[in-house]
Amino acid sequence: MRIGLGYLLQETNTFSPVETQVKDFHPLFGKPLIEQWRGTRTELGAFLDTIEPSGHEAVPLFAGWAMTAGRMSAAAFQGLRESLMAQVRQSGPYDGLLLALHGALSAQGTDDCDGAILEAVREIVGDRVPLITTLDLHANLTAKITRLADAVIGYKTYPHVDMYETGQAAAELMLRTLRGEVRPVTRMRKLPLIVPPENQQTTHGPMRTVWDMAEAYRREHPEILSVSVFGVQPWLDIDEMGCATLAVADRNHESAQRCAEESARKLWDLRAELEVERVEPRAAIRDALATTGGPVVLADSADSPTAGAPGDSAELVRLLIEEAPHVPTIAWVRDPAAVAQAWQLRPGDPIRTSIGGAFTKDLVRPVEIEGRVRSLSDGRFVFRGAYNNGMLNEMGRTAVIDVGALSIVVSEEAASGIGTEVFRSQGLEPEYQKIIVVKSANSFRSEYGPFMVKAIMVDTPGLSSSNLRSLPYKRVSRPIHPLDEIEDPFGR
Repeated sequence: MRIGLGYLLQETNTFSPVETQVKDFHPLFGKPLIEQWRGTRTELGAFLDTIEPSGHEAVPLFAGWAMTAGRMSAAAFQGLRESLMAQVRQSGPYDGLLLALHGALSAQGTDDCDGAILEAVREIVGDRVPLITTLDLHANLTAKITRLADAVIGYKTYPHVDMYETGQAAAELMLRTLRGEVRPVTRMRKLPLIVPPENQQTTHGPMRTVWDMAEAYRREHPEILSVSVFGVQPWLDIDEMGCATLAVADRNHESAQRCAEESARKLWDLRAELEVERVEPRAAIRDALATTGGPVVLADSADSPTAGAPGDSAELVRLLIEEAPHVPTIAWVRDPAAVAQAWQLRPGDPIRTSIGGAFTKDLVRPVEIEGRVRSLSDGRFVFRGAYNNGMLNEMGRTAVIDVGALSIVVSEEAASGIGTEVFRSQGLEPEYQKIIVVKSANSFRSEYGPFMVKAIMVDTPGLSSSNLRSLPYKRVSRPIHPLDEIEDPFGR
């Protein structure tokens, strides 16, 4: 049988002023994508590893991944969708389709781009071809997605370290479906709830409790094939927004709905435990300096590129120069103008420039720095840790500028702060630092956790702030917690 494979992921932050472009996905179509994605610890890598040895034909369709940013324009999304669908038409027919999506891709005029992609696929292949999709744990699950996909399988971990296992589970379910062993049906329960990501880790805490309940139900009911809990990334000012739970069952709609309902009730009841305590920046630095050993991670989660912020805040850099000029410290900031200036120089040359505020001048201010150019590079690196192992990240031209004992990685494009490679690719070793500024809310824990002594959540300004009440929501369905006082959605 012929099984089509697709992969298109981006998590949109509608508050970001940086418009997502089609080129940001670095899209590949057909057979050329196999060389780049085979062997990666991604959903697509798992699709290939599972389908090819099964004796069925794996039909590569499209692959693309873009750093989180603002909405795509209507025209850009229309062009991208047309390119994807042209490949789907050209490569058919299919006996099944496996599509890895994020679940939070948005464009002007299309809130739910992932649902729109599934809708376009269904128009081509019809309703009888099994279609299974994987989603990020922070997907904004919609009625359209659950209606169009026979099965939806979300990541089970945050920090996200199970992309491969999620793809493997989806591919194995597809094989069982094609053999006639199961007929999956999907049901969800949406909640009027958005929560910040800092306390959504699945190793412990409230989200672990919800997952334990969902998995316990699955073990007690053999007809349940898969369960998912979607904490949703909260920086989406769109309709039909909110957390959701989901279950996939073999033919049994009622059991799937009961499972989703029970998990949703538990998630709602634990919403207060998902609130975040943030530390004022200068106090956070002094706490780090007073901590025995290192490194200490200062989590600048409000300016996290993987949450859609531009990564252009240098607020912690300014305070570190004041408070800890002689302490080994590394940080990353996005500033194309500063990079251009550094690239006019050579390693070892002195440099005086400003960094910060390149995209969000109303939130953060530039910081004057004086130091030396340590190195210049093309900014390309491959993830080598638990997160997306084997996948390429391109942050554009990059310079490392030393200011005293502080080394600042400055790049033209956004870079993922989740993995250590943003520093190691530039010759900086995180394990040898006293302080590391990481622009990530939680996912950094899988990469820095093995050697950091402490992480401090810093109360900095930014477009991915955990202070959700401070953000200018206009289109989310109201009422919704925590923006509004709201009655128990279960009527208890």
